[in-house]
Amino acid sequence: MYKREFENLLNSNNLPKAILLYGECDYQNNYYAEQTIKQWNQDDDEVMLLYYDEYNFSTVKNHLSQSSLFGGKNIVSIKGDKAIPKKELDILVALCEKSDNSYLIFQYFGDSKKAANIAKSFKKNFVRFFKPNPREAQNLLLTKAKEIGLNISGYALQHLYMLHLEDLSLCVNEFDKLALFNKEITPADIDRVVFGLGSVGLDSFVEKLLKKEDIKNSFLVLSESGMADEIKVINAIQGYISRLLLFHMYIKVYGKPDARAILGYPLPPQLTEKLARNSINIDIVCFKNMLTHLTKSELVLKKMRNIDKSSYLISSLIKLQSYL
Repeated sequence: MYKREFENLLNSNNLPKAILLYGECDYQNNYYAEQTIKQWNQDDDEVMLLYYDEYNFSTVKNHLSQSSLFGGKNIVSIKGDKAIPKKELDILVALCEKSDNSYLIFQYFGDSKKAANIAKSFKKNFVRFFKPNPREAQNLLLTKAKEIGLNISGYALQHLYMLHLEDLSLCVNEFDKLALFNKEITPADIDRVVFGLGSVGLDSFVEKLLKKEDIKNSFLVLSESGMADEIKVINAIQGYISRLLLFHMYIKVYGKPDARAILGYPLPPQLTEKLARNSINIDIVCFKNMLTHLTKSELVLKKMRNIDKSSYLISSLIKLQSYL
């Protein structure tokens, strides 16, 4: 099912009793698993949590099969990056369908392509989470911030998101630290207490890249920070260039930029002006060439095993500058 369908079932307290969650966004996988278990477990029953190699078919089957004298629920939560044999999953899902008290959620963190066979056991009761666009990411962070009472603006959340190279989990990990300010959080507050790839400044790095400046030293700092791998770096650059493309197309149509109309949230005037200026200096063909090149580079990084990924990425980014 689509994520929106799943949210509707969650909001209407009508979730199925066996669910598979998987995809390209670990944060959403974990967040919605928490919401699912919270809805199932309103009576504070004991939940069997199994991580990765802890899964054992007999143990899970026995737990889901047991009856309770007090009407409690048998809830099993499995997290893993390996597929569970289909025959075993079919039996476990069937147990949940037959029993009023048995519930199963499987959070699969392996290759999404391999999830298709796993999903067959769950019929239509599975959700694939894709990498959110910037507006969706901001809404997810805002929802979590409200849950813990963190007062933070949309722009500050966007700043944090870019600082951590669009990693939602890293962003949420900073919330407790930011809550100590006990006021509305600004980008300046984030810069004071959050260590991320913003120590070099991702925006600054991409600006150097697009100005065809020497990026080797900045790239070295990014690599040594240990906060992100090559795939996350390239995804963040793709996101930045995609936003520039949106500004470029909007300005071509309407003559001037409007961050709220383009991105779904406002930006400070000086940042809007800078993005507009940078976007209009790049033509459409160049945008196409850069995004195509980044996509091909990402594919190589994901598929090739015996390469120095860091060296490959820097050479790929230098080649990207040749399109400008």
